[in-house]
Amino acid sequence: MLSIPSSIEGKRAFYGDFCRNVEREGFHICGSWEYYSAFFDSILYQNEGITIYLRLPTRVIEGRLDREDALLEFDRPFLIKHIVHTGIDTETDFGALAAVGLNQFQKPIDPDDRIEQEAKWRQIGEQAINRISGYVHEKI
Repeated sequence: MLSIPSSIEGKRAFYGDFCRNVEREGFHICGSWEYYSAFFDSILYQNEGITIYLRLPTRVIEGRLDREDALLEFDRPFLIKHIVHTGIDTETDFGALAAVGLNQFQKPIDPDDRIEQEAKWRQIGEQAINRISGYVHEKI
């Protein structure tokens, strides 16, 4: 994991507006959201089971995340690298999906692998953050 000091730390946005705007930039809410916190992820690189994500952590400071008017505040973004199985997982029993290697429930080989070329990936992450920085505000 590599943290990226950023201008969006401490800034705010309404959940509904933010989602609509950042989806065009490739960001999506992570599936493990809670009513009072969430991550927005963007895939920066993906090839042969290796994925590097830019993750934007948020917490809800007013409302609940299942409402468009929930007010989010952003924490420090970071990069993570996942390595997953790309072949058949013979230890699970999910029928035809497992047989063709499409089992979405396979555990990652490494959910937080070391990111090499740190300066390069930080710069790419900063560029992605800059593209969405206009959708967050000092105070709302």
